[in-house]
Order: sequence, then C-alpha cells, then structure tokens
Amino acid sequence: MVNQRQDCQLRESTFLKVDHERRGSNPKSDLRYYYSTYGLKIESQLKLPELPVIAPCAKPDVRIVTASVDEKLEDATFRKGWLEMGDDRCQITIEGIARYRVEYGQRILLERRVPKVVDSTTDPGDIRLFLLGSALGGLLHQRHWLPLHVSALNTPSGVWAFTGHSGAGKSTISAWLHYTQGWPLVTDDVAVIKPHENVPYLHPGPPRVKLWKDALAALGIRTEGLVRDLTREDKYHLMLNNAFLNAAFPLQALVKLEHAKEGEPASIVRVKGVEAFKILMGSIYRPEMAEKFNNDLSLIDNVSALLCQIRIYRFRRPWALDDYARGIEPLLSEIKDPVVE
Repeated sequence: MVNQRQDCQLRESTFLKVDHERRGSNPKSDLRYYYSTYGLKIESQLKLPELPVIAPCAKPDVRIVTASVDEKLEDATFRKGWLEMGDDRCQITIEGIARYRVEYGQRILLERRVPKVVDSTTDPGDIRLFLLGSALGGLLHQRHWLPLHVSALNTPSGVWAFTGHSGAGKSTISAWLHYTQGWPLVTDDVAVIKPHENVPYLHPGPPRVKLWKDALAALGIRTEGLVRDLTREDKYHLMLNNAFLNAAFPLQALVKLEHAKEGEPASIVRVKGVEAFKILMGSIYRPEMAEKFNNDLSLIDNVSALLCQIRIYRFRRPWALDDYARGIEPLLSEIKDPVVE
C-alpha cells in the first residue's frame, strides 16, 4: 500500500507538470524561491519577503505551489466558514484574496483570486498574510507539532513566551521589553515546539511584530509606512528582521497575561497542575486544527510532556500604557532572578 508521504510525492510530480496558475495578466514563472521558517526549508513559487532567504535545496521540507484549487475539499469531514478539513489535508478560502490547500504537512497549493474587475487596492501582502498564518499553521499541525500562539524573547534567563486572549498585550509586552531591555525577539505570533525533540526548542516563525496604534505611540514609533492589519484597523505590522533571532532556543517559561482589576497591583504567580495544563492548551494556535490532525491522546501526551520541561506563570497587571514600566516590574524581577523549584 502506498503511504501518505509517497502518495503526496506522486501527486506532486503530476501537479508540477501542468500549468494550473490563474494570475490574470501575470505571466507564469518557473522561478523558485527558498526560505526558512519554523525550522523548515521551503521552496516557493511565490516571493515571500517576510521570510529569511536560504540557498536553493534539492529536498525542501515544504513546497508552495501556485495552482488551481477546487472550490471544495473532497472528502472533508469538517466544514465551517472559511475552513475545511479532512485526513491530513485542509483548505482555507479567503474570498477575494486566495484559496489555500494544505496537504500532508508537505505542500501548500495556492490559487490567487483574480476578480473580473481589477481591484487596485488588492495587496500581494494580503495573500502572504494568510499563507504565513493559517495555511502554515495547518501544515504544522499536520506534522503533529505544537504551534503556539505566543510572543517570545530571549532573556538573560532563557526564552520566555507570552500568551493570552486577543488584546491581552502579547505583542506590546514583547516589544516593550525588546526596546527597553535590548532582549532579542524570538517570535511575535506563532512559534512551534517539535515533540520529538528531547529539549523543548521554540522554533520561530516569520519575523514580524503586530502592535496597536497606542502601543506604537507609547514606544515612539510612527505609523507612516507600516502595513495595516487586515482585520483590525488600529493594528500595524512591523518587519523587524534584525531584531529577531533566526534560530531555535529552549523554551524556559510561558506566561499568561491578564488584566488586573482597577486598583489591583501587578502580580506574577507560578501555576502548576490542571491550571498550568489549561494555560498551555489555551496557547495552541488554531486549536480546531490541533484536534483534527492529532488524536486526543497524542495531543494530551505532548502537552503534558512540555509541562514537565517548562515553567508556567500567570501575570496580572494594570492595562494603562502611561505607567507601563512600573506595571511590569514583578515580571522583570522574576525574569532576571527566577525562582527555580
């Protein structure tokens, strides 16, 4: 019986022989571009300026192919809005932008949506935004890895990562610590743990920072020339390649960020057991994909193993940016002089 990897390779050779591209007036190109992210070597038919460039390689881990993609994922067992999933495959449809089919943790087929009337406001960066986000996230889950929705820095006591609900301030706190303490950034959106590795290395994703307008103002960064987030008008993308470490380092701690109540002082506490487990599970990127591409037992085993290797904290602080430095003092103290039990 042909296994999934062999099946993917056989079908890939067929795809590459046929011109499936839809680019409007853009001519087909046989050029290939090579990048690295999440510890993967990528061969792409699409330029990805957000990623570090590497030398061409004969056996990339992932191939990104511009191709025709069927409107529906055949044999899908999960369909909800923009996402369809089946065995080791998923399809993401972003109307007016692109359709992405992610297969076997090895390949992404991308069909650009070309409207009948040319929309001069369409930005190629929109296509890459979802490619480097949800599409690559699905591919990581298909490899049975643990992509975490975190920001992280390499501090004097190792890599510390921050998680929390949308708006909790993950990007703001990392950017603040980077600019005030000089600590290198590791990731600002998604990074991955590979459970088969004996040490919990945090492999970084694309080197970009997403900050709200008020956080940019507090850091003295102007919004002119920055890319505005597609879904949030007051959030902007910064490409800070030189500020990021393009290498994996062991994860030491994961901190859940929470807003303190009015008048409540900032505090940081170490958490363990069920509470720590919930925090780590809550930090998984695209959890619906994690549930689909992993069985429950393997996902729980991987999360439990990681819990034994890192420390989990809960950090509550005032939300006001005008006194941000004082609000993060307990966190800074713990990072610089952690209590290791």
